[in-house]
Amino acid sequence: MLDWDDLKYFLAMAEQGSLSAAARKLNVSQPTLSRRLTALEENVGAEIFSRTRTGLEMTALGEQMMNHARHMQDDVHAIERLITGHDSSLQGSVVISCTEAIGSLWLVDKLIGFRKQYPGITVDVKVDNAVSDLLRREADIALRMFRPVQNDLICKRTVSMAYGYYAHKDYLAEHGMPKTMSDMKKYDFILPHDEILAYTSTEHRKSIGAPKGAAFRSNNLVALSAAVKAGYGIGAYSCLAAANDPDLVRLFDDYVVFSSDIWLVSHTELRRSARIRAMYDYLGDLLQDNAAAFAGAA
Repeated sequence: MLDWDDLKYFLAMAEQGSLSAAARKLNVSQPTLSRRLTALEENVGAEIFSRTRTGLEMTALGEQMMNHARHMQDDVHAIERLITGHDSSLQGSVVISCTEAIGSLWLVDKLIGFRKQYPGITVDVKVDNAVSDLLRREADIALRMFRPVQNDLICKRTVSMAYGYYAHKDYLAEHGMPKTMSDMKKYDFILPHDEILAYTSTEHRKSIGAPKGAAFRSNNLVALSAAVKAGYGIGAYSCLAAANDPDLVRLFDDYVVFSSDIWLVSHTELRRSARIRAMYDYLGDLLQDNAAAFAGAA
């Protein structure tokens, strides 16, 4: 008889294409996942995957199984959402999915007030730059930098997260303070990869022309921020994160390099849960109360 957990592992391997990637997604060890796959194939009596140098390739049987397993997974998640949506207790956990820029640098510190108000609820912050699937219960609530399009999700735009030009005070002591925007071309720059700008406002996505050169580049906002703090040069930095750092100097006062709207998202059924509704409302109020800090105007 098939075990649903084995099918869940099977789906992760099919979607990720390798044991290592599936293990990371499921938060289990690779040997454990390998044993579960072997047990499943012994139970089925045939190979589901072909092992190759590049990863796993599904057999014809695996392809057929995947379609049915996905339907089963969707049904299980629908039942879970239905049950959770009728939970009126303020006990249990609430999983919040957010990016490193918000989760690691701001949210953890701010949610201590929620814990004091609701001591029976476990705060579970899932810091991940990948988008969590709320329909599959990978998270209960998400803070996203784009508006979702799925019909089963509810969302509201909360605040705009602004980035200004910053540099470490030691870098400016060595190279001097730029007095005009045209002066910036003479300085070392910390630049993001293009995909980071995909979720930013075109209204504030400005260019200063060709700088002296890129001293550092990354596709990760936290890495870019770390480069500014390390003194690589001048770069865009979250005004929210820089506000309490005495080593960082903001250039050109209220100039905004780019900004990104923060959307608060949940599933329609999950918001009927008392604990998820409590967190959703708390986050909405928390973000609005800190709107000026996110915009760099505090």
